[in-house]
Amino acid sequence: MVYQECKNKKKAKKNTGAKEQCLEGLTIKTAVHIPGFKFDSIADAKDKAKWDTAIAAKQIIPLYEVEELASANTEDTVFEGRRNQYITSSGKKVSTYNSFLSLCSHSALKTYHKSELGLFEFTEDGAIKGVINDDGTVKGQSIVMNVGKRIDPTADRPASTQVTLNYKDYNEFEDDGAIFRPEGWGADDIYGIFDVTINQVSASSTEIEFTATDGCSGGDEELTAFLAANIVVKDTTGATETVSFVPANSEGVYKVTGTGFANGFTVGLNGVITQTGISYEAPTPLTITLD
Repeated sequence: MVYQECKNKKKAKKNTGAKEQCLEGLTIKTAVHIPGFKFDSIADAKDKAKWDTAIAAKQIIPLYEVEELASANTEDTVFEGRRNQYITSSGKKVSTYNSFLSLCSHSALKTYHKSELGLFEFTEDGAIKGVINDDGTVKGQSIVMNVGKRIDPTADRPASTQVTLNYKDYNEFEDDGAIFRPEGWGADDIYGIFDVTINQVSASSTEIEFTATDGCSGGDEELTAFLAANIVVKDTTGATETVSFVPANSEGVYKVTGTGFANGFTVGLNGVITQTGISYEAPTPLTITLD
């Protein structure tokens, strides 16, 4: 006996009444999220504080400016029978774009090559594109992201990286798409986590002075607002030291004091630090060398 169950793909027809079409603008920036992430509601998806929390937790990863966006969709492959057409291969939704990136930003983006992710798209008219689930939660479109080789600059074009977005199911957005517009913030207010470099100024057995800079080149901007709770000093075994903290002075120099500091002690940030909506992390702490 052969038992076969066919899936019914028919859906109820929807009403078509519309006086004015609400069309979203061009995508200008993207952000991806880890599989399984979702906002609890549209209201949460429009809340900048919720985005900041998710970014600091590395659940959402804001990416870079979108340039030269293009569609690379493919159509269904159809076999023409005597009376019917048969789809032998389903078409795919594919988008490509370029981002003009420095070497270190390209290197960071490359770590997401071939990753399965959720995709939020920021548009030029202040909207965010995502998907709303049956329970009202909001996520990004399911994609596999491919990151191309870095293209060297030419006389008339900056260095760039091509990104290819392979959407896993184009029906996901077409049937359950969410286009929502947050108030008071947008694409220009969302950043990835900034790497922080801790730089030694001086070090003795009782006092360590240091500065902190951010950016992928490790020196884009001097950071002077870290607090005592943001800084951690560890000994050579990885145990946390008890220290007194002095905020950055007018020259951007911080100071910690204690006893028994030695070569190989480290100074770093206490995890991911978020200040005024921007997150920072020091992946490689400063290893001190006594003067």
